Amino acid sequence: MKYLLIIISAVLAGMAVISCKTTEENYRKAYEVAAEQKRENAGIDSTIYGRIRNSATTSRLVVGTDSLPMRKEYIGYTDGGGSSRDNVKRYNIVVGQFRQIFNAKQMRQRLIDGGYDSAMIVHTREPMYYVITSSVSTPEEALAAWQRVNNDKNIVLRAPLPFVLSPAHFR
Repeated sequence: MKYLLIIISAVLAGMAVISCKTTEENYRKAYEVAAEQKRENAGIDSTIYGRIRNSATTSRLVVGTDSLPMRKEYIGYTDGGGSSRDNVKRYNIVVGQFRQIFNAKQMRQRLIDGGYDSAMIVHTREPMYYVITSSVSTPEEALAAWQRVNNDKNIVLRAPLPFVLSPAHFR
């Protein structure tokens, strides 16, 4: 009886080892999935949108001992978005980014209703619509505006937001 249990245990262990082996077919499927993902990503980078995304530069805005995420890219002024060449300054606190202008306008209106009277919308060449709470001239003002947004529990932020947008036409 003891030998029978040992034999049955050995057979079951052997079956478990054999059934867990990775087959060549599994490797091939995993390789094909990875290759397809690589082709999809390469397709975006080869388009005009990929070149536009790659033209934006990311860096850090250092203010004293603080460091804020910053992007520098070309922007346009969205019709009905409250932005113009006159009121967009060097440092802009972005709290929303959308592909649809409708969504950006809704967020802008909620911000205005919540006390951010200077909220505005700008767009990139892709276009991506950025919702801005504050547009300021100095790094110190940018830090204060960024801290206000980060501490405001009424604004839902998801990474990479908020960030400081510096229009590329400012040198």
